[in-house]
Amino acid sequence: MLKKLNHLLQQFSSRKSLLWLLVAYGFYMPVFFFADVPFGLSRIKPYAQGTSILDVELFYTAEQAYQRLALFEAQGRAVYFKILMGDLIYPALLGGLLGVSITLLFRRLNFSGAYWKYLGLLPLANMALDYTEDALLLSLLHNYPGHLPLAAAAAGVVTLAKNITGTLGFLALGCALLALLFRRRRQTRQD
Repeated sequence: MLKKLNHLLQQFSSRKSLLWLLVAYGFYMPVFFFADVPFGLSRIKPYAQGTSILDVELFYTAEQAYQRLALFEAQGRAVYFKILMGDLIYPALLGGLLGVSITLLFRRLNFSGAYWKYLGLLPLANMALDYTEDALLLSLLHNYPGHLPLAAAAAGVVTLAKNITGTLGFLALGCALLALLFRRRRQTRQD
């Protein structure tokens, strides 16, 4: 399964796809995070009382999830639902952009060993976890005021896993950029 997914990522990764993803992400990210649109993250502020949505937490328990949903009250929960609808686009753009970037960088570095090429899958794992988190949170919102303690607990664990894979993906990108910089610097000194 990983080989097939990695093969697809390798085929999709090109300068053209990188440019397309960069433009799409560059447009959507500020709209999603800062614009006053129905699915924008800024819409939750009036209901959050100094907090934010569960998606941006590192981890939370089932009890903490339901405390946050209660804090938002009915209008805030309706806004959160719309934000989660907007979050159906963001993970694909970020995961695609980072996956293609990492893949292209490690391809350019041409490191020996077959496992380097799999680092581009980290952002795709992050994307899959983000969608799983969204599905769990949507189920919590849909069933509110009813409680789904197992789904709420799972959402917190998936959020933690999403944050870990996201961090590892950014670390892979940073390491690839540093390796490329050191290689260029060494080549410049040799010339």
